[in-house]
Amino acid sequence: MNPPADPSAAISTWDCHAGDVKFRITAAPTWLAIQRAYLSEFLTAPPGHLDLAAFSIRVHTDDMAYTQIVEAVTNSASTCDIEPVPGLVIRQSHEQNGLRCFAIIADDVEHRPGAYAVTTQGHAIDLFTHSGTPRPHRYPIRLIREAMLRTYEDAGGVVFHAAGVDIAHAGVMICGRRGTGKTTMMSALLGFPNAALLSNDRIVTCWGEQMIAVPLPVPTARGTIQAFPELENGIRRNPAVSSELDRMPADFGSTIKHAFTAYEFAAAFGGHLISRSAVRLIVVPRLSDTDEPAHVRRISPVEARHVLAANCFTPRDEFWVQPWLVPRRSTDDQLRHQANTAIEHITASVPCVEVSFGVRNPISDLITVLQHTMGGVR
Repeated sequence: MNPPADPSAAISTWDCHAGDVKFRITAAPTWLAIQRAYLSEFLTAPPGHLDLAAFSIRVHTDDMAYTQIVEAVTNSASTCDIEPVPGLVIRQSHEQNGLRCFAIIADDVEHRPGAYAVTTQGHAIDLFTHSGTPRPHRYPIRLIREAMLRTYEDAGGVVFHAAGVDIAHAGVMICGRRGTGKTTMMSALLGFPNAALLSNDRIVTCWGEQMIAVPLPVPTARGTIQAFPELENGIRRNPAVSSELDRMPADFGSTIKHAFTAYEFAAAFGGHLISRSAVRLIVVPRLSDTDEPAHVRRISPVEARHVLAANCFTPRDEFWVQPWLVPRRSTDDQLRHQANTAIEHITASVPCVEVSFGVRNPISDLITVLQHTMGGVR
């Protein structure tokens, strides 16, 4: 089958990038205007160093088109269930013409089964929403991110569980497991002069020491928000969000967070978004719910390799477990080899420090030790 067309002949297009991966989005003009505003909170101009694939995303917003895709998946003789994110089950069908169709059949993450459907054939992607789809403009970025990550991995890139900040053209990779303080460390660094945000929680490395931003929101706990007036003042200006903050638990390590857009987070500190930076320092945060003084410890390349290997999400990400939208051209063994090569190169050429800090101390103590640390990095 071929994707059905929207009833309206009036459509508009917009070109954007995630890294050096180009996307042309086609939708009804009003819908696309809202989509552009939403994606502009996450996307930047391309780095311009790689000639990577270009994808098209056509957005269909009528109920009939959505129903036809779901029925095609349901009635197909060739289906399988995949779980790209733990708790999210997508049923996939393969058509004889090479078209792949996807429908959400279970959702324990957002509890929105049936929110949308997708078809893909080569680099052409079609997104189908319906009149009951909640906040439909948040779904294209998920397709963009999936296509971007798979494209970079096939081009030699490696995905790390890390945040990235650029300070006067010196890139800092903040690498560590969940709950160790990456967002707090990122916030402290964004207060430096000439600081810019790459992304929170995922970074792609390629061409040796280059970090590429991944379009992601910045979930932030109440403790971090209240430690930085730049963040709290922005929230307090919005009564609805301010009341949300007051209801959030203040416990250290809480998983209940407020999601800033990438642009919102950077702008709170007077900064902006940037698409790439050359990593000049790796910071391993070790924050704790104590009054431990802020302390910086230089760690050896051997220890740094262990840290990066433990937080390397190529070929297997702890959250985006199974690629689905864009099939990989590289095997898992090939991806492991390029990941190991990248880790060896980075840790042999980039200094790595562990920063310990008890959050019961003033945040200014952490900023002071980071200023001393960054003073020798260029």
